[in-house]
Amino acid sequence: MSHSLMKRFLGTAAAVTTGLLLLAASAQAAPKTEAAGGEPAKATVSVAEIEANNAAVWASLPPNVTMTVIGKMPKLQGPIDHYTQNGPTTTTGVTPLAVDTLPYAFTFSGVRNLYGRDFTSTQTIICKDVEATWDFPYGSHHEFKITLRSSWTVTVPTDGVARTFCWSGVPTNTTLWFRYFSTGNTGGDYAFASGSGQVRYP
Repeated sequence: MSHSLMKRFLGTAAAVTTGLLLLAASAQAAPKTEAAGGEPAKATVSVAEIEANNAAVWASLPPNVTMTVIGKMPKLQGPIDHYTQNGPTTTTGVTPLAVDTLPYAFTFSGVRNLYGRDFTSTQTIICKDVEATWDFPYGSHHEFKITLRSSWTVTVPTDGVARTFCWSGVPTNTTLWFRYFSTGNTGGDYAFASGSGQVRYP
């Protein structure tokens, strides 16, 4: 190989190596979250935004539902359902009667519209601790909501703050369920949320 060809070859190899090193460096510099297994870190929500979210939810609650801001989610206990939009629901920590009883815990990821497990209640008040964040926040017109038995719907702010919603006047010994869904999903503009929580008696 001539000297000029060798010089051109070495110059090209050096450029490729430099490009690869720059890509690796930028990949390492991207912020990560431990809990998400290495996904990009999500923006911190301001106190003012959280307070505005709380005020909006309180103003929109059905008359038989209350909301309390608890900040951090309590440690999940009992059987835990894992919901995904297009995958099967899996449950860990199952006991033979767990599917129809309270309390139970849940996680969800990539959800825009699905139903949780069927269950029955022996009491007329049911509480749900829940926190949620957007996976794909396409616009402010999207909201994430949870409905108990197709009638009592609450808005769950997607700011990662845990809140407790309590429904009163719940029928006993009746099949109940929660629906999890985002609003404003039209024309392929879908919003997906992830989060966790638990359903329990007060």
